[in-house]
Amino acid sequence: MKFAIHFIKDNKTILKKYFVVGLSSTIIDFAILFILTDFFNLYYIASATIAFIIAAFFNYFFNRTWTFRSNGKRRKQLPVFFIIATLGILLNNNILYFCVEQLGWWYIYGKIIATGIVTSWNFFGNKYLTFKI
Repeated sequence: MKFAIHFIKDNKTILKKYFVVGLSSTIIDFAILFILTDFFNLYYIASATIAFIIAAFFNYFFNRTWTFRSNGKRRKQLPVFFIIATLGILLNNNILYFCVEQLGWWYIYGKIIATGIVTSWNFFGNKYLTFKI
C-alpha cells in the first residue's frame, strides 16, 4: 500500500499525462474497432488487432514526446515498444475472445475489461523499459 501511495505522489504529472494520452488512444481504439466490426463486418478479433495497432502508434508518439519526454533513440525504443505492444495485443485479444466466446458478452464489454488490464501492462512496460532507453 505504501508503494502505491508513494508511486502516485512521485508520478502525479506523468500519470495525468498518461491518462490523457491513454484516453485519447482508447477512444481511437474503440472507434476503429466498432467501425470495422459493425460497419465493415470484419471479424471482431481482426478489428481489435487493427484498432490496437493504430492506437498504439498514436500512444507511442504522444507518450514519447509529451508524457515521458523521452530523448532516447527511436531505433532502440521502437523494438521494445513493439514487444510490449505485441504482448498487449495478445493479452487484449485473448481477454476479448474469452469474454465473447466463453461468457457470451458483446465484444465492446469484453474490450472494456481488456483495456483496463492491458493499460496497466502498457504503462509499466513503457515507463520502465521503452522510455528509459
